[in-house]
Order: sequence, then structure tokens, then C-alpha cells
Amino acid sequence: MSKDLKFDLAMAALMSAVMSFIFAGFFSFLHLGMTEHWMISWGKGFLIGWPLGVVIALVVDRPVRTLATRISGQ
Repeated sequence: MSKDLKFDLAMAALMSAVMSFIFAGFFSFLHLGMTEHWMISWGKGFLIGWPLGVVIALVVDRPVRTLATRISGQ
């Protein structure tokens, strides 16, 4: 496995984990408020969102990089 592929996989996994953790917590808090069910909902949301986020990050990585390169003029 090349270093670039390892980096892309690690980046997708880590970024999607952080994003899923934050968004699952935020939106479950908005929906439920600070209740005992909030933490359970947060965990469930994270467990559902993270794998989905990894797949999405891997699928859209190249097109987004290409678009960012064009926008930035590099």
C-alpha cells in the first residue's frame, strides 16, 4: 500500500470520526436537550454516522481536491 493511499485512508477515517462525533452530539442535543437519552442518542448517531462519513469522504475526496485546486488557482 502506497504512502499516499495510507494517508488518504487515515485522513478520511480521522476527519469523518471528528465530524461525526461533533455533529451527532450537536444535533442530538438540539433534538433532546440535556437529558439522559441525549448521551445514548449521541453514541448511536456517531456509530451510524462514522462509517457513512468514511465512505462519503473516500468517494468525494478526489473531486473536492480538484475543485479546491481550481478555486485556489494552483
